[in-house]
Amino acid sequence: MSAARRLRVLVADDEPMVRVGIAAILTSDADIEVVGEAGDGQAALALARSTPLDALVLDIRMPVLSGLDVLRALRADGSSLPCVLVTTFGEDDYVAEALALDADGFVLKSGDPRELVLAVHAVATGGAFFSPTIARRMLGRPLGTDAIRVWDARRRFAALTPREQEILRLVGLGRSNPEIAAELFLAPGTVKTHMTSILRTTGARNRVEAALVAVHAREA
Repeated sequence: MSAARRLRVLVADDEPMVRVGIAAILTSDADIEVVGEAGDGQAALALARSTPLDALVLDIRMPVLSGLDVLRALRADGSSLPCVLVTTFGEDDYVAEALALDADGFVLKSGDPRELVLAVHAVATGGAFFSPTIARRMLGRPLGTDAIRVWDARRRFAALTPREQEILRLVGLGRSNPEIAAELFLAPGTVKTHMTSILRTTGARNRVEAALVAVHAREA
């Protein structure tokens, strides 16, 4: 990405040291610019509504409005602004709720700092990103046992056409639509059309859930 067109990111966390640390990690990447910071959800929502952004990095638990409240309000506005939620262990229910609100990425606060950079790049270009630790904790929750979960994923994956399976495998690896188009020599619009069909066929509510189908199907 050209330095003249860096990704514009807003960071929201109520702990000043954490917020500064997140901003520092992101700006260590030459293609990311932190254009705003917020110490509570209300300020984050106001800035997200008034500032041109490529991605929003939200702490799940903040005063006034939580990260989930901010995400819910943005989606109610009709905004599809890519949102990365930062979370800690023990907040699995919050992560599940964020999935239902079409969150695009999840990063563990105690994880590898590089995951933040990878997450922002992924979601800002139409992809999705899970910290591996969060993915391992969350993937089995909806269906209970590992065997049932994998069986269901394989069933839904098998219902796709070969081209859709190829695309969904790449989605599961965190590829964005433009990256998939380039890798498979397809027009971006064609990839988008396939994604619409993939969501309909698998019953996934959003790109993140579709990616989880691909991840589960690989476990078999």
